[in-house]
Amino acid sequence: MNTYSHIDTPFNLRHTCWFCGEPSSNLVEFPKTAQAVAKIGHSPIALPACNECARINYSKNLTSIWSVRDQIKHTLIDKYAKHLGIGENWTEQELIDSDFSGSTLGGFGRSAWKMYQIAKQRVDYKGWPLSVDDIPLEVYDETSGFEFDGTRYASINSCIDYFTKAAGVDKELLSQLVDIVSSDRFSYALRIAKLNKNVSNTKRSEIVEEVLQQESEQEEILLEQANSMFNPNVEEVNISGSIAPVFAIQWALANKVKDLAHLCALEDEYFDYFEHLGGPAAFMSYNGLQLYLESRQDPEWVEKSDPNKQYW
Repeated sequence: MNTYSHIDTPFNLRHTCWFCGEPSSNLVEFPKTAQAVAKIGHSPIALPACNECARINYSKNLTSIWSVRDQIKHTLIDKYAKHLGIGENWTEQELIDSDFSGSTLGGFGRSAWKMYQIAKQRVDYKGWPLSVDDIPLEVYDETSGFEFDGTRYASINSCIDYFTKAAGVDKELLSQLVDIVSSDRFSYALRIAKLNKNVSNTKRSEIVEEVLQQESEQEEILLEQANSMFNPNVEEVNISGSIAPVFAIQWALANKVKDLAHLCALEDEYFDYFEHLGGPAAFMSYNGLQLYLESRQDPEWVEKSDPNKQYW
């Protein structure tokens, strides 16, 4: 039988749910099984929770309290999607200015924004740092899940599901748009989806084709801009069997790389730019460029052997 240690709780938060910030009157114990204890890297813990969060049944296979938190948050987001959707479809001033009347609509107009604020605060709430007897526990893995507009979702698909419910967007359209523009530009995909909520299959296909065309044209423009930066007359250089390829030298010239030390300072930028080559190819090209710049430190070598000396 597991013995659960209560996490350290700041005095001013002693009656606060660690998961959503509501008043706490219960506990969430982690992990659920004795078998999982060996996988978590710390002793079993008990966290203060409101009754609603404590009742949420998280998977017994989870081995991180942060995964438990994400699962509980996802359940809250799913449950209160309509409340959260108020903020997606209205501003506070629009609700004030709206001419809601009658026993039902009048009540909605008065309480809607407050409902949204309460739900939003709960799903956005970030508990205090975890420790037991002043010994810190694991740090949150920021690479897990998907964060958008200050709210962390269990995954990009969970985020799409939320906006399908909360904002009434077409799920298939939003999913296809995200596939095209990537999750990094989720806000752009969402704007298009919000403008086209009730679409036919034909209209959806037209929108997707239009976005595909726009993205293709944008890639061509960026490629042309990149090519215009590069000197087309550059030649590759062979240094003791290692090749400094044309594209690597062009990149160095375009970025006004002065010497080997300057290249080392731009190493991250180089590998980000040539990420599409894959690790081994990018590394080989970078190594060749390093050897080239190292050779250029010798004025005699530059004069006799550098085919690109006039471009530096």
